[in-house]
Amino acid sequence: MNEAKPFDDTTIKILWHAMQASTLMLIPIIYVLNHFVQLEPIMPDLKNIFIVICIISATAPFTIHSFFKREQLIIRENIQTGIENTPEKLKRYFIFLLIGMSLCNSPGMFGFVLYIIAGDLKFALIFIGVSFFLGYLYKPELN
Repeated sequence: MNEAKPFDDTTIKILWHAMQASTLMLIPIIYVLNHFVQLEPIMPDLKNIFIVICIISATAPFTIHSFFKREQLIIRENIQTGIENTPEKLKRYFIFLLIGMSLCNSPGMFGFVLYIIAGDLKFALIFIGVSFFLGYLYKPELN
């Protein structure tokens, strides 16, 4: 009836690429807002508060990184030795990937909010770049 299929990580790779692309999509949005829309800073007084929030959110992906890498290592070893991965292990790995990538995207989103609230283009682009490179912590390397 239902035969066991070999593990296919295509969906996981597509998800990772989509999450990385979503971070990069903030750059053209900020570019358009900066050059074509006369956006006045709403609350420039809150600039330092949002910079601290961006810095804290940039450290957040490291909180579950070791759990993610441990799950990835177990699944990769099972694939290499030919042991079937249980759905629970794959589900746990996928959950860690989603949470980790969401945490990686948070500095970019907060950087975008920083640009809208305080009008600080330089810090917004820095945090979007940090967010993009943090995504490489959670790159799926199963095969």
